[in-house]
Amino acid sequence: MYERVTVKQIFSDKSIEVSCDSSACNGCKGESFCNTKGKVFEAANPHNLPLEEGMVVELFLKPSSTIFSTLFTLIFPLALFPLAYYLAKMAGLGEVAGMFVGFGGIGAGFLVVWAFFKVHRQRYIPQILRIVTEGL
Repeated sequence: MYERVTVKQIFSDKSIEVSCDSSACNGCKGESFCNTKGKVFEAANPHNLPLEEGMVVELFLKPSSTIFSTLFTLIFPLALFPLAYYLAKMAGLGEVAGMFVGFGGIGAGFLVVWAFFKVHRQRYIPQILRIVTEGL
């Protein structure tokens, strides 16, 4: 998936802060589901392009990584609810206690997801492919 974004801040040769323009949202297929509208996020510059603040660049978001990260973030914590619930029931806890242990399983799942993406962060950062225009 390719997206056009504006360079907001340059941290290093490899780490850039970018933001989607609201004009880039017009006609985008994912506009209604996008959570980056008006937000700033990090992108990688693996090709060491000579970037400056204000430039419009094109990002590449690997579809398989995007789908995996979405599914892992949502499904893994939810899958831990029934597991934790049944473990609580096997331990002899009641329905209400099992429910709270299940919710604890969801919380633990989100912690695992957070740790996973903290460790594998570089693999899931969008990459800048090319410069579209110079500073505006």
